[in-house]
Amino acid sequence: MWNRWFRRPSRLNSQLILKALPWGYLAVAFLSYWGIMKIVLSKTMGYCNGVSRALDLAEQAIEEAKGRELPVYSLGKLIHNRQVCEHFRDEGLEEIAHPEGHDTGVVILRAHGIPDRLRSEFVDAGFTLIDATCSVVKRNLRLIAKYSKTHSILVVGHKGHPESIAMQGVMVEGSVCPSILLCTVEDVRALPKGRSYAVFVQTTFDQQLWTEIRSALVERTQTGSEMFFVNEICPNSINRRQAVIELAEQCDAVVVIGGKESANTRALYTLALEMGKPAWHIEDASHVVPEMYEYATLGVTAGASTPSSLIDEVVQRLQQE
Repeated sequence: MWNRWFRRPSRLNSQLILKALPWGYLAVAFLSYWGIMKIVLSKTMGYCNGVSRALDLAEQAIEEAKGRELPVYSLGKLIHNRQVCEHFRDEGLEEIAHPEGHDTGVVILRAHGIPDRLRSEFVDAGFTLIDATCSVVKRNLRLIAKYSKTHSILVVGHKGHPESIAMQGVMVEGSVCPSILLCTVEDVRALPKGRSYAVFVQTTFDQQLWTEIRSALVERTQTGSEMFFVNEICPNSINRRQAVIELAEQCDAVVVIGGKESANTRALYTLALEMGKPAWHIEDASHVVPEMYEYATLGVTAGASTPSSLIDEVVQRLQQE
């Protein structure tokens, strides 16, 4: 059902919509001559594989729960998109944070992962778990458990983000693996010296900030510390941001579509601003503003949790003026 409401990217009907490709420059020049606003779509945007898988599993969880006449839950927000979460809530999916106070049922674990202790609490309470943790995140969680036996664990991420919480909640032999959360370059300066560190980064962390923190960690090796960088930002996130750079180079302004709580969407918006372009971070077509029509060439991109239906609606709204 979700794939009917929130389908993957479709072909939009408009001769004014261009792909962010080199030949697009010629079309932009032609249309600019006639005073027509161009809408240029980023070549990479919308659902990533992890989000698509989580939504498929959520649909399965709802069907399984209905078949067994059980309540169905998601552990927190399934994905960081309000409209998608509202759709699943209408289908009967209730958001919960812990098992206490809820009837035993089916729980879908979101793509960001879950602390091991909380997972055990749900299992012990008799809940059926459907694990939608992104495969990349799941691998990182396994490696934290592995390297915690030989290294001090550093987690580079946003404070309070579900993925960072999951990474700091990995357990080995009944105990949570000690770890230190790094959110800024300043946090690096407070690290104890002379240790061997295994460094993990949140898969949707800001690329520029990660580069700065990574450089600061490398500098710490000059004071006797050892740094082993275990993972990198998700390649999908990197490709998405590279596409925004290319989009901004072709456009006068950029519209970024996605949930306000989505870290990767905020990163795209920030990147567009850093490219020196006017930019807007909007959640849906109702947030389209008149200022967007003041630019000859308008780029459109979207975060990894943004359904193509919302992208279509925004583009169609932009075409109405």
